[in-house]
Amino acid sequence: METSQLDPKLSLQPFDPEVFQRVWNRVMPDQDRSPIAMDAPAQPAVPALSPAPEQPPETAPQVPLTCLGEGSRPYTQAIRDMMDQTRGFLRSLQSLSRRSDSRAARVLSGIAGDLRREERRLSTAYFLITGERYSPSQAGAAPSGSLPLVLRALFQQLHQRAAQARAAAQGMGDPCLQQLFQDLAEDAEFYAQRLRALLEEIP
Repeated sequence: METSQLDPKLSLQPFDPEVFQRVWNRVMPDQDRSPIAMDAPAQPAVPALSPAPEQPPETAPQVPLTCLGEGSRPYTQAIRDMMDQTRGFLRSLQSLSRRSDSRAARVLSGIAGDLRREERRLSTAYFLITGERYSPSQAGAAPSGSLPLVLRALFQQLHQRAAQARAAAQGMGDPCLQQLFQDLAEDAEFYAQRLRALLEEIP
C-alpha cells in the first residue's frame, strides 16, 4: 500500500490571515462580488484610559494678612508715596510759616507738627512690614506767591490727599494699615479746614 506524501509546499499549518488578505485583494479586487467573506482580524481590546486627575496650578504660598505683617508688602508703595507727600507738605508749611505773621505762623507750625507725627506713623508701619527704613524724598521747591494763594493751593492739595488716602484704605486688606490711611484722610480734611479758617481772617 502506497503512502501518499504531502507536498511540503501544502502545509496544514494555519495560514497567516494578513498574508491571505493581501493576496486575495490582488486576485479579487471587487470584494463585493467575492464568494468568500474575509473577517477582519480581531483587534485586541484597548482598555479605556481614565482621565488624568487635574493638578491644581502651582501658586506661591500665601502669606496671611496680619496687622502690619509680611503679607502687607504689596501696600508698601502706597506708604512710600504718602511719606513723600507728607515731607512735601512739611517743607511748604515750614517755609510759609517763616514769612507769615504770628497768628498764621502758629497755625502753620501746628499743622506741621501734626504732619511730623503722621510721618513717624507711616515710617513705623513701613518698618514693621519690611524690616527696613524708608527716607522720604527731599525733592521739591519752596512755595512762592502771596500767602493767600499758597494757602489756597495747600487747601486743594490737602483735599486731594484725603481722597487718595481714603481710596487707598478701601483697597487694603490689612486692618491696621487701613485704619492708618483712614486717619490720614480725616486729618488732611481737618488741616484743610484750619487753612480755610486762616484764610477767612486775612483781609
